Amino acid sequence: MRRYTPNAHTGKGDVLNFALDYICQSAIRQQVPFEKVIVGVVDADAQLADNALQRLNAYFSSPRTNITQMRVKMYPHFKNWLQILQDIEFFSINHMAQIMRMYTKTVGLSGNGQFFRLAPIIDKIGAHPWGNALLDDYELTIKMMLKKLHVDYMTDTYVYPEALTSPKRFIRQRSRWVQGDLNCLKYLPQIIKSRILSRTQKLGIYYFLFQPWLNFLADVAIIILTTITLTHWHDLYGHLTLMTFSLMMVGLIAFSLFWGIIFGIFYYHDLVVYHEPPLKKHQLALLPLGISYMYVILFFSIIMAYWRWSFRQNSWIKTEHGKNVS
Repeated sequence: MRRYTPNAHTGKGDVLNFALDYICQSAIRQQVPFEKVIVGVVDADAQLADNALQRLNAYFSSPRTNITQMRVKMYPHFKNWLQILQDIEFFSINHMAQIMRMYTKTVGLSGNGQFFRLAPIIDKIGAHPWGNALLDDYELTIKMMLKKLHVDYMTDTYVYPEALTSPKRFIRQRSRWVQGDLNCLKYLPQIIKSRILSRTQKLGIYYFLFQPWLNFLADVAIIILTTITLTHWHDLYGHLTLMTFSLMMVGLIAFSLFWGIIFGIFYYHDLVVYHEPPLKKHQLALLPLGISYMYVILFFSIIMAYWRWSFRQNSWIKTEHGKNVS
């Protein structure tokens, strides 16, 4: 399918709604009930795992299931460290977050690997379920939750998108995601007033929507503390003995790498359990450092997102990938 101006370049949500119109028209022409139509959203550069269709068929064989999100695993054979860090983020860290959300019924859709039964979406949300937020997947998640539609999570199969190799493109992509999160703040009044959502669900949504603000404050704190330490280290530590100073520095380094070590262990475990290509020894040794300081890089994406959001610049920031992987 192809779109032309003036109907082209109007945002991803508009494109998805356009495709959904085509699906609905095709189902009506072929006299296929919407209850038996399953819609999936997968990026052009992504691949499904070998068992994906089998697991999807088993999931949707029950008439009571409506929406599911696959686990996300970056395409292996990484070219640089940035791709490895993105894989850790999605395959392990986000995976753990989604598992916790399963118990609170707050699982979020991802742009890749979301599948839903057409009938309940059309009936409860409408013919054009996607909005114009730059984080179209979570905006749709909020709409579903407000209509008492819960997203399930598939842990035993996943979708392989292609990770970005360029830091510049990576920052641009994340700035779009952060700005999309800020776009979703318009749903706060509905969320607060909702009698359908439980307190736990509301807290989960609040946490997600306020993440950009929390990340911004955390990054500012890290930058300020690091600057003070580097510029006034003699005043701060000059009176200490060498042994005390050394112990303090070791303690600070260990504290800063704590979550990097924890998530690195989980990631290594996940690669082994799911028979994914292992990392080299030097890559494993440097994992805690990369994980711990990855989000400092994203400080620039947060600044970009706030700038664009403040000036109502909601155009889609495209992050071109490399050639498709086969």
